[in-house]
Amino acid sequence: MEKVLLDTDIGGDIDDAICLAYLLKEPQCDLVGITTVCGESDKRAAVANAICQTVKRDIPIVAGLDTTLQPVPVYPTPDGAVALASWDHDNYEKSDAPAFMYELITAHPHDIILIGIGNMTNIATLFNTYPDAPSLLKGLYVMNGYFGREPLPEAHYNWNSWADPLASKIVFSSKTAIHRAITLEVTDRLTIEAARAGELFHADSYLMKAVFDFGHAWLESSNKLTLHDPLAAVCVFHSDVCQFEKGFVHVEISEETSMGGTSFKADQAGNVEISREVNVTRFYRILSTTLNG
Repeated sequence: MEKVLLDTDIGGDIDDAICLAYLLKEPQCDLVGITTVCGESDKRAAVANAICQTVKRDIPIVAGLDTTLQPVPVYPTPDGAVALASWDHDNYEKSDAPAFMYELITAHPHDIILIGIGNMTNIATLFNTYPDAPSLLKGLYVMNGYFGREPLPEAHYNWNSWADPLASKIVFSSKTAIHRAITLEVTDRLTIEAARAGELFHADSYLMKAVFDFGHAWLESSNKLTLHDPLAAVCVFHSDVCQFEKGFVHVEISEETSMGGTSFKADQAGNVEISREVNVTRFYRILSTTLNG
């Protein structure tokens, strides 16, 4: 069993909800806590709680930071939270997520894997406030960064970095025993049409009904499903799904047109491993079997 702490901006893109559902169903996962980040983190915490309640799991949840270390021109709100009216859930007030994370980490030194699938604000604040935190983690897996050959149409496509570039820089500069980044150019290969989501995931359980309900607004507006965040979670338990390359990551925090942009220098002495390849068939099989089983 792996002790997992999840930091998420759940409530928007459906892939956060799918990631949480996978962690709740993965037999090797001991989900010890959830923190939420980004605009209206209290509503995001309620969404996470509602999904946990469908499988009668009482997971400690803390609504974290909804402002960023570096100002950005948007304040994203969780469109999927409108579905809260249809599901049992607890209500939350914004609290000190980094302190909660540190308390868990120090209670289980070298035993917790932190998965970050939103902007890096909570995690960066944790590392800034408690400098020993990175060294006490068993591992850090983040969905963050773009290192593809073709430039992105807009800087904000690299959302988890762009939404708080300074936080991204802090996290990418940290050193943990395992530090793996699941990258946008790799997760883009995990895209299907929204209409096919039901083929991969069967909405025949309360858990998956909730996932689709909270993710309906996203599927309807985007008309596609890209499984960015679930790949980060699956890689924790099935390391052969992705191939990684070790090196250093630089994050742009000054130039407006490329704000949050990430670049990579391969180096065996580096502190980060970035994903380079993914076994798409194996990933889909693991995820769908776990969630449909």
